[in-house]
Amino acid sequence: MMRALFQTIRVHMGLSMARPMFQFIIWLSPLFLATIAIFIYSSASPEEIFHYVILGSGFMALWSSIVFSSASDINRERFYGTLEIIFVAPVPFVVILIGKIIGNTVWGFLSMVISFVYLMIIFQVEITIPNPFAFVSAIILVLFALIVFSFFLSLAFTLSRQAEALMNFIEYPIYLICGFMFPVTILPLWVQPLSYALPPTWAIELLRVVTVENSTFESIKIPLTGLLITTMIYVALGYSCYRAVERKARISGKLGVY
Repeated sequence: MMRALFQTIRVHMGLSMARPMFQFIIWLSPLFLATIAIFIYSSASPEEIFHYVILGSGFMALWSSIVFSSASDINRERFYGTLEIIFVAPVPFVVILIGKIIGNTVWGFLSMVISFVYLMIIFQVEITIPNPFAFVSAIILVLFALIVFSFFLSLAFTLSRQAEALMNFIEYPIYLICGFMFPVTILPLWVQPLSYALPPTWAIELLRVVTVENSTFESIKIPLTGLLITTMIYVALGYSCYRAVERKARISGKLGVY
């Protein structure tokens, strides 16, 4: 299973980079997002620039990679006529799907790093991380949470024949609802419960908290707990979606285009 997983990651990363649209998302999109963010916050404090320009634009690049690739991969397999074949292959479908998602996440993380480097070199933005160990630990946890969320989305899109429309529909609302470039607290009160129900909201908040100088466990505890709870919820939702996809494939045989 591990060999199949690593081979899926390797092959999928190569196939993804062969697509011009994906190349744009990874190499060029982070530069546009970072430029827009730095213009918006040009007169802000260094802390705000780090939280809402560096982390915000980097997270937007990461999210674009995850949502476009993980959602479109399922749709692409469906139109190629290979989704059914992958599902009944000796290697479990869940292993192949997780391999694809991990490959997309690796490219997305690289896109996030490109955004960081671009801001440091072109706009001379200073990046200071008081506790590198806490930041790296938070990054690992955040990537795991996003993999789980992406797994749920991919399976939800598998159940729908409108995956491409859904994929384009949710990209920008997630930017806004999860507060990538501004605090969630400025959103209308009726929107905030939806924000806190999504792992990306807690993920970027955790990264912001761990990069505050003299941050304590008490300040980290709330976003960390929120991220862990929402991640476990989406693990359960992902499992339920997987069972639904399996039932749909084996009973009705309707994973294909027709």
